Amino acid sequence: MYSSSAIVHTDMKPNLKYKANLWKPYEIKVLFLAESPPFHSTKSNAVNDSYFYNHNESQRFLGAPSPLLGTLSWNLFWLIGINNKLPKKEKLEEFREKSCYYINAVKCRAERYNKKNLINRTVKNCSFFLEREIKDLKPKTIVVLGERALYGLKCCELFKSSILSNSINFLLEETKKQPLRIQDFKLFFLPLPLWRNRQYLESMQSIFKMIKKEIQ
Repeated sequence: MYSSSAIVHTDMKPNLKYKANLWKPYEIKVLFLAESPPFHSTKSNAVNDSYFYNHNESQRFLGAPSPLLGTLSWNLFWLIGINNKLPKKEKLEEFREKSCYYINAVKCRAERYNKKNLINRTVKNCSFFLEREIKDLKPKTIVVLGERALYGLKCCELFKSSILSNSINFLLEETKKQPLRIQDFKLFFLPLPLWRNRQYLESMQSIFKMIKKEIQ
């Protein structure tokens, strides 16, 4: 699938390759929703694949092991209070034990051009599967990570008339004190917890204090 900003490789679904469903807890208290899996060439070594459920990932970081310098999973584990000195497989096990689960709004890998976002049409085309997945998973809390994940959620019938803003940063400020409540769900909104969004670290930590209470 082609868009103006990326090639979406519909034959590359890492959630199937890495059997993400094996990490699904019996009851999901907190569901993390991000945009799409990172692009990873089939010719590359698995240790360089930073897909969330790839337990063979090297968990490298971009310098000293300090806040938000790692991959998305490294940073999420740090924010949620999981010991990042553990091997990734053990961190995933603890993530599952805390009744947390992670999914993507777009299931296929996307090869970006000039770091541009996926266009809305691509995200919207996948929203049918996202909505069905959320209904099946029945999470108590949803943590939306990034603008494209927000757009994907807003394309779902469950949420499109209830989330009034398209700005992840506005919604971040709105949910710093308490989550947005829609039907039986609590929702928090965050920019992707990556180094480029480090200016929001304090706000992220405020929200993760509430998230930790959800999984105690």
